[in-house]
Amino acid sequence: MYDFDQHAHRNTELTDAVVTVQQLGRFGLSRRARTRIDHALVYVSAQGTYEPFMPPERPGTTRRFTAVYEVDTGVHPLRAEFALPSDNDAHEFEVAVELTWQVVDPARYVRSGCRDVPRLLSAELERAARPVTRRFPISCSAAAEEALLFEVGHGKPLGEDAGLRTDWTVRLRRDPANTEHERELQQARHRMELQGYEAQRIAFYQHHLAQGGVQAWALHLAQHPEDTRLALDSMQKNQLDLLASRLEQVKALLGKEGAEAHELRATRQLMFDQINEALAPGPHRPSSEKAPSDPPPGYGRRPFPPAGPKAGS
Repeated sequence: MYDFDQHAHRNTELTDAVVTVQQLGRFGLSRRARTRIDHALVYVSAQGTYEPFMPPERPGTTRRFTAVYEVDTGVHPLRAEFALPSDNDAHEFEVAVELTWQVVDPARYVRSGCRDVPRLLSAELERAARPVTRRFPISCSAAAEEALLFEVGHGKPLGEDAGLRTDWTVRLRRDPANTEHERELQQARHRMELQGYEAQRIAFYQHHLAQGGVQAWALHLAQHPEDTRLALDSMQKNQLDLLASRLEQVKALLGKEGAEAHELRATRQLMFDQINEALAPGPHRPSSEKAPSDPPPGYGRRPFPPAGPKAGS
């Protein structure tokens, strides 16, 4: 046994609660100054017994002792981080521990030979926690944390064999690689959902415009004004397709293989009126036709009306 001094003060971050060890001379005389009054003292006899004196108690005589240990009995904070396994060895939980420790049995602490309290407590917590977290997949960090706090918290107190009292809590989270992988999957699912939603909206407008269901999509737009641009784009494409189809009909009708000239006089006039109406900036109708109510603003041109019957039919 040898003399030892950490030269610790109240603000020193301790890993060992024994701050000094002193050899006692013959007749119990110490070769150095007495220890602090607010620290516990553990006296060791020649027979190997340990007798503690909690502050402010001190022995009346030290003749039967060969050494004295000065033990800090204050409360000390500790923060530690380590990894715990999940049900798949490829993934681990990251663990952050917030803990306080205090020597409550100085004699037991000296006999334990502990010289690194943080390492002792971290090792005990890890040994107790590993079987718990192995039951949970990496995606269930919250459930694993709850089980760990309950099962380890109701087990043997941490540091008890070394004469310590501890209070602690833990926080579990996924390892960074798994968290990033899950974030990428979530973004991919979100993009796929958006694409599916856009496809449904486009199909909705194309269907109702093709069927002439103006009231259906007008009601939908009233409820969802953010879809106006999409509806207009779909409507304009539908009109262009319909107009192109009607123009092909006109070309075929007026071609060499079409009807006789006197049969097409009325038809030509009707076609010209309809084309002018579809292409004009505003409504353009023959004076004899009763004008229907104007379409709502922003809906564009009306689809090209069906071709009239042949003259003379």
